[in-house]
Amino acid sequence: MRTPKRRPASALFLAVIIAVIAVACSGPKAAPPPPPTETLPVVDRSVAVGVKASLNETTGEVILPMDKYWYTDKENVLVNSAVAYLIEDCVRASGHIMVGWGGDGRALQDFSYGQWSRPLAARNGNVPETRVIQGIREKKVTEVSPADEQMYEKCSSSVGRAGFPELLAGLAGDAGLSNRMVQTAAALTERDPEYLGYREAWESCIATKGLKLAAENSWTVKTSDSKEDEIRTVLLDLGCKDSSGGAQTPYDIFAQYEAAQMKDHQAELNEVADQKAASVERAKQVLRDHGVADARL
Repeated sequence: MRTPKRRPASALFLAVIIAVIAVACSGPKAAPPPPPTETLPVVDRSVAVGVKASLNETTGEVILPMDKYWYTDKENVLVNSAVAYLIEDCVRASGHIMVGWGGDGRALQDFSYGQWSRPLAARNGNVPETRVIQGIREKKVTEVSPADEQMYEKCSSSVGRAGFPELLAGLAGDAGLSNRMVQTAAALTERDPEYLGYREAWESCIATKGLKLAAENSWTVKTSDSKEDEIRTVLLDLGCKDSSGGAQTPYDIFAQYEAAQMKDHQAELNEVADQKAASVERAKQVLRDHGVADARL
């Protein structure tokens, strides 16, 4: 999401299994829409002033305090793959052929505050970096009949998530504690004086360089169709972020608002962490039961 790090509704998640073949694809990490101003709690982020976000300039991955309560990209692949195997069991038990599935997952760089990695900007410009999340089964194409497809749809519906929780940040319809905390952190970050000062300084800087925003309130600068010019422009954008306090600044503010809230909810968050650990271990066992070696888990 943010977007901070952080990522679709139940129906969409099932569609991911169907369309992307049991391996999750993640879009740019983004925090859920912030709650209305009048509902925002008072959170003093100074109690977490030492907390920093982790930004990997090589992979484009951002890690925030609340990430330990969501599936990692790899864990998400494992859980989705386990669900797909259980759907396949249902299909085969009915005497039908399972549709083709498998392969690798994809995760996109967090672009909550635009491009922030100089190495990735020099290569991709304004395009988020794509990370490959290795799957546990190679993609294969299988000839199936309409009857096979119908049974697949039926089994997908009956198996559903097979009891696996959808621990994904920004999941549509998720009103749980973890998601509410991320929403609150996102909203408070956008109202934070340091954040607003950073944003104002950055906008002034890009204006002096003749750059314009791609859209109102965007963190992305407008570029031409030329990739060379796009990279040049985005590197200028990064120079302005650096001179305004550093591209990591908004992520650190976001991280501190997350961490400050966690202090009052650690017992409940520990339950979420236990739930996640149990879900991932169960997924691994399902995969082992279907012939996946521990080395691939």
